[in-house]
Amino acid sequence: MNKVDVFLSYEHNMKSVVDHICSVLEAEGIRCWYAPRDVSGDYATSIVNAIDEASIFVVVLNNAASKSVHVLNEVEIAYKRIIEKEGELTILPFKLDGEDLSKAMEYYIKRLHWIDASTQGIENAILELKTKILTILKPAREHGAAQQERHSNAYYEESDEKERARLLIQQRLLEKFDGELYDAVAAERENMYVLDLGSANGSFAMSRFGSRKNLAFFLGTEFNGEAVERANAAYGNDHIVFTQCDLEGEDVEKVIGDVCEKYGIDGFNVVNISMLILHLKNPVRLLKRIRKFVRSGATIVIKDIDDGLNLAYPDQEGHFEYAVGLCAKNPLGGFRASGRQIPYLLRKSGYRDIRLVRSGLNTLDMDFDEREAMFHIYFSFIRGDFAYLAAQSPDNALYRESAEWMQKHYEEMEDEFMNEDFFFSLGFMLYTAKK
Repeated sequence: MNKVDVFLSYEHNMKSVVDHICSVLEAEGIRCWYAPRDVSGDYATSIVNAIDEASIFVVVLNNAASKSVHVLNEVEIAYKRIIEKEGELTILPFKLDGEDLSKAMEYYIKRLHWIDASTQGIENAILELKTKILTILKPAREHGAAQQERHSNAYYEESDEKERARLLIQQRLLEKFDGELYDAVAAERENMYVLDLGSANGSFAMSRFGSRKNLAFFLGTEFNGEAVERANAAYGNDHIVFTQCDLEGEDVEKVIGDVCEKYGIDGFNVVNISMLILHLKNPVRLLKRIRKFVRSGATIVIKDIDDGLNLAYPDQEGHFEYAVGLCAKNPLGGFRASGRQIPYLLRKSGYRDIRLVRSGLNTLDMDFDEREAMFHIYFSFIRGDFAYLAAQSPDNALYRESAEWMQKHYEEMEDEFMNEDFFFSLGFMLYTAKK
C-alpha cells in the first residue's frame, strides 16, 4: 500500500491555494504530501521518494507554474514513474485560471482530463478534485485496509484491566509532553471552570486539574457508564462531577445543560479534549454543540494523534514501519491521521487563535523506564487489539495474520526499542484555541 495518497505539485506563489486544497482533502482522510511541509532530509530526494510512493499526482497550474522548472521536473518524474510501473500513478491537472500554459507543460498534460477552476470557481473545482480522488482511491480503501475515514468507536472500555493500566502509564509519560501547557492554562485564571470531553475513568483529567486550588468546577463527560461510576467514586464532590454522555448522540446539549443548571454554572472557561477527536465520526458537530457552554475567551486544549509523524531509526528490518501500518488498519484504534486535521476542524467550528503547542513525543533524554513505557503504550495496544479482533473474527485473514505478526515480532521490537541508539518519535499533537 502506498504511504502517500496525493502528491501536490505547485509553484511557490500558489501556496495559499494549495494549503486550502490540502486541508479539504485531508479532512476526508486523504494523505497529502507537498513541499516544504513534508520534506524530510535532502530536498530533491524527498520529492522523488514522495512521487514514487503516491497514488495520485495533482499538478496545480497557471501560466507561471507551467513554466516553472521545478514543477516541470516533478511532472517529468511522475511520467517516468507511470512508464516504469505500468500506470500505478494517476496525474490530475488542476488549472486555476484561463491563462495559456507553456508548450512544455502542454506536452505532458494536453491529453489528460483537466479540472478547470476558471469555468466553475475554485470551491467547486476543489470539490470535483476531491470527488475524483476519492473515486480513484475507493478500490484501495475497500481492499486496502488503512482507515481513511472517521468512524465512531468504543474508544474506552472500563472492564479491560490491561487497557486501564496502559492508559495510566500513558498519562504519566505524557506529563513531560503536556504538563507545562496545563500549568500555563491554569495560571491564566483566578477560577477555572473546566469541561472535559471523553474523561474515561477521570484519572487523566484529575492528574492535570484535580489538585489545583483555583479549580472552581469540573464537569467530565464519558459514554461508558462503569467508567463514570468509578470516576465519581474516586474524585466526585460538590465541584467535581462526572456524567454519562454519548458525545455523538442527540442529547449532548441536554446532558451538559442539565448539569450546568443543577450546579448554577453559566459556562466554562477551559475545555479539555484529550485523545477523543480521533474516535469521532463527526467532531465538528460536537465542537459546534458545546460552543453555547463555552465562555468568550475560553481556552480549548486538544491532544490528538497522527501516525504520519511517527519516526523510527534505525529500523533495519522495517518492523516498526510495518507495525505503524498495522495500526492504521485497526478498526478499534481511531482515525490515525486525526492530528493534522485539528486546525481545520476548529476553524470550521468557529474557534480562533489556533496554535500547535507541541508535536512528537520522542525517546531522546528518556530513561530506561520511560523508554519502556513508551514502547508499551503504543505497540501493546496494536498487539492487544489485533489479538482481540482475531478472536472475535477468526475467519478474517487480516486480523489473524496481523495478530500473529505482532506476537512473533513483539519481543524483538522491544529489544531494539530499548537500545539507546534507537530513536522513536510518536505523533502526539497538542493544540490550543480560543472561542
